[in-house]
Amino acid sequence: MNTDANKDNLIKKCDLHIHSAFSDSDATIEEIFKTAKEKGVCAVAITDHDTVDGLIEARKASNTYGVELVEGIELSSQKDDMEIHVLGYFLDSQNPELKKELSDIYILRKERLIKMIDKLKILGLRLDSEEIFEKTKNAIPTRLHLALYLIKKGYAKSIGQAFEKYLSPGKPGYIARFKYSVEEAIKLIKNYGGLAFLAHPNVIPDQSWIEEFAAMGIDGLEVIYPRFSNAKILMYKNMADKLGILKSGGSDAHGSYRDFTKIGDVTIPYEWLEAMKKKKGI
Repeated sequence: MNTDANKDNLIKKCDLHIHSAFSDSDATIEEIFKTAKEKGVCAVAITDHDTVDGLIEARKASNTYGVELVEGIELSSQKDDMEIHVLGYFLDSQNPELKKELSDIYILRKERLIKMIDKLKILGLRLDSEEIFEKTKNAIPTRLHLALYLIKKGYAKSIGQAFEKYLSPGKPGYIARFKYSVEEAIKLIKNYGGLAFLAHPNVIPDQSWIEEFAAMGIDGLEVIYPRFSNAKILMYKNMADKLGILKSGGSDAHGSYRDFTKIGDVTIPYEWLEAMKKKKGI
């Protein structure tokens, strides 16, 4: 056993949950890697919502800045009426069949946002879906984009207020209806060679679902996340160990759109990334 190498892996830190301007962040790929380098983060995962379009650029930035890239994605799925996010790591991001799957999701996401806008217009809000799509351009359209639009139009003072008033589950503008069940999202990631991890498990209303997802084949659990207390981190670590699954975590950074979390603020030991690679046979 190489004790020095093991110590190095504990000291080295990774941020395996980061969004770019290819989904719902205003941070460019280059800005992400530059920031990671400055903060001493040795590995990052780009986990944009339902898209891998930023990963070619991320490969180049990884080489430029000397920060390891874990190619990822955050897939949106659904159980009952709840939105569940599944992180995928090390998947074959340039596979043409995967690209086709994701292009279908883009269309569904755009249709969903239009329906949400229509619901809000019924309430009397003066909104125009074309205005929001001019802003998002080719990025994956998300509720965060709609929240920013509501702020611009004067219907909310902050992203949090927009979600609280209109866009969260149970609120008047919310629509679920995602393409995949949780099991289908897990299978999709695995079909393209990836490892599937349950993202931010704290938002799941019934924590017994985590055991169900493990039985479906989930590979790991996001156990370190912004605003998690030490007690909560320990609880999820113990849960992952009990279920025999891997552990991950990260900042869930969205550029300036989420002030409470930034790249490198929430990290995991490189040892956990090594465990993921070992399962992948890398």
